[in-house]
Amino acid sequence: MVTQFNRTASDDARLQLDLLPEPFQGSVSAPVVLLGLNPGVSKEDASIHAQPGFHRILRATLAHEAVPYPFYLLNPEVLGPGREWWDRKLASVLKAVPRQVVSERLLSIEYAPYHSRRFGHPAMVLPSQHYGFHLLRQAMGRGAVVVLMRGRRLWYAAVPELQSYAKHYTLQSVQNVTISQKNCPMGFQPLLAALGQA
Repeated sequence: MVTQFNRTASDDARLQLDLLPEPFQGSVSAPVVLLGLNPGVSKEDASIHAQPGFHRILRATLAHEAVPYPFYLLNPEVLGPGREWWDRKLASVLKAVPRQVVSERLLSIEYAPYHSRRFGHPAMVLPSQHYGFHLLRQAMGRGAVVVLMRGRRLWYAAVPELQSYAKHYTLQSVQNVTISQKNCPMGFQPLLAALGQA
């Protein structure tokens, strides 16, 4: 299905099969869940994914093995554009809550796991995506705070009960998905409380 899609996809939408998929990161029992579309691509990703240390951390996370920083792109030892992106998007959170705590208590789930420059395959749902939907349902079942960063219509279609879930929040801007009081006015304080910072 992915190979067939890539045959006719634009360069921006083409799924990068030389990079490991990143369907989620963080603890699957985290009290805060962020929902995205899919991982992006940078020129550095191939070399970063080829590093044995990064490869080991990513694989361990996908296998639900214990690692020092479950949200691995917050690990101070992990460098590169992914780490920089999350540091920017979570800057307000990281000012209020220690990095280690955020890494242990935050789960990010991507709607689709494969990297691309732009998300361009809304009609394609891969069997592996259903695990992400399952993780979201589990999170709702335990009362987690859920913040929809991108892909609102797709997430609502995949997990319809999310629309009526009382502890889910959306962002003011889906172009700049910063998690802050300004961009997430209703959800920022509940998010901090769930992370353990009143």
